[in-house]
Amino acid sequence: MTGPARFKGIAASIGVAVGAARLVGREPRRISHRRIEDADIASELSRFEEAVLKSRAEIEAAKQELTDRHGPTYAPILDVYLLMHGDALLIDATSEAIRNDRINAEWALSKVTERLKKPLLEDASSYFQERARDIEHVREHLLRHLRGERRTECSTEGPTVLIAHDLTPADAVHMLAPPTVGLVTEAGAGSSHTAILARTFGVPAVVGVGPLAAHIDDDDVVLVDGFAGEVAVRVSPDERRTAEQRRDRFAAFLEAERTTSAMTRDGVSISVAANLELPNDVQAALENGAEGIGLYRTEFMCLDSLEPPSEEAQLEVYRGVVEAMAPKRVVFRTFDWRGDKRLRARDVKQRERGWLTTQINAVLRASTEGQVALMFPMVSTVDEFRAARAMVDRCRSQLSDERARTAEVPIGMMVEVPAAALLAERFTEYADFFAVGTNDLAHYTLAFDHRDNRSAMQSLDPAVLNLLQRIIAAASDAQLPCSMCGDLAADPVALCLALGLGYREISVPVSVVPLARAVIRNVDLHTATEVARDALGCGSAEAVRDLVVDRLDDDLGPLWREQGIV
Repeated sequence: MTGPARFKGIAASIGVAVGAARLVGREPRRISHRRIEDADIASELSRFEEAVLKSRAEIEAAKQELTDRHGPTYAPILDVYLLMHGDALLIDATSEAIRNDRINAEWALSKVTERLKKPLLEDASSYFQERARDIEHVREHLLRHLRGERRTECSTEGPTVLIAHDLTPADAVHMLAPPTVGLVTEAGAGSSHTAILARTFGVPAVVGVGPLAAHIDDDDVVLVDGFAGEVAVRVSPDERRTAEQRRDRFAAFLEAERTTSAMTRDGVSISVAANLELPNDVQAALENGAEGIGLYRTEFMCLDSLEPPSEEAQLEVYRGVVEAMAPKRVVFRTFDWRGDKRLRARDVKQRERGWLTTQINAVLRASTEGQVALMFPMVSTVDEFRAARAMVDRCRSQLSDERARTAEVPIGMMVEVPAAALLAERFTEYADFFAVGTNDLAHYTLAFDHRDNRSAMQSLDPAVLNLLQRIIAAASDAQLPCSMCGDLAADPVALCLALGLGYREISVPVSVVPLARAVIRNVDLHTATEVARDALGCGSAEAVRDLVVDRLDDDLGPLWREQGIV
């Protein structure tokens, strides 16, 4: 392969990496289709059972390795895959297909997994898309052991960039360690388990790049830009040297930013909290100087089943997070085990109401260990939020723990649908705080596909900006705390606009906390306010972004360009 090549994907883990390409699983796995005789059924079933045992052992080893390196609380990521190895819908159904259809194990496994994936892939929810990918990952592990293949090892000396169609979380645990310095995958999303692990391990990653096999060979020099979501191959020595210098400067920047404040150029303090997905992210939040947890997503506890764990199991996790963050506040968002967040207090069924009650009880009980707040997603009417608050009051009144019953736990709401934004002033009578989810607000305002991965840009659309201004104005008039926790706050260009609109509290992915603080320190709020006012009159999201870059370039241009943002 000769000549440079460049690719665009999804920025899944920030940072810059430079290393030699190491292709993993380059050739697509071919599934053998073979009819078997009655006399061969027992041996084929035995072969499948042995593959299940070996695959489970491999994942258990990865789980132990993950625990040794990063503590026990990342285990739920791999527990999902372990549980699937005992799932009747997958394992028992494959055995039945071998027995009833008289086909070999590989064919039977493929048929069953395709059937299980079909309804998940047909749903627009990213949650269900990721569950389909989980099934694919388990299938890959099982097929590998059915074929007697060994896991690929990173034998390359020196810094390595993994190039893969996809990487299962269990393989990621093993392979995202030195000498690996970067990850590029053809498939995947920024919310996938593998992307989460890349962020956990501090490995810059770009996913969803598309076909690469024809463009990259082993040992090609690869540059991974985890800020812009760009990959470059076979670049010039000068470009490689520039990338390496940028990589080193960013590492020094992160170290220096761990102890800095978030105060604008004109002396206004901004609260920068962290969005968390897993309990062990708390340590990273503390190390990066987050002022609290502005959004704690609890969905990870429901990845292995269609219903949440027990109250005691949830309490153990929540209590650990609250204790670790104390005295800083943790805001828990109620989960939807279906993943689409459409659960509303007014229309939940009796069984679902019991599940929600279980979570509320666990959060209230955890509040005795520190500062806790609870918020509900996807609120669209005042009546449903009042019903949600009433549910919390009932749960509180039935607690036996006096401290939990009397603890102060603010009850807030996500403002992420246009109906709630338009009536924000009415919600201020009942909510203790707002948290604005810009991704969903842009999605429901503009009706774009959630899977196009352009939520940050779409959030700059003037229609969305006008709603954002309406929300913060209503909150300010009512003296109600209002944070922004969507991608707009995490975008170093868009963040300036959020500050100009009046937002003084933000919550961003934990890895972005240092960068957000650096942006804030370079913003003059008077200028940002003027830019936000003019942005409301723009005709498109692109025009808004161009306006912000042009007007604030003197103060923020060097920082933006250093991170490869503009």
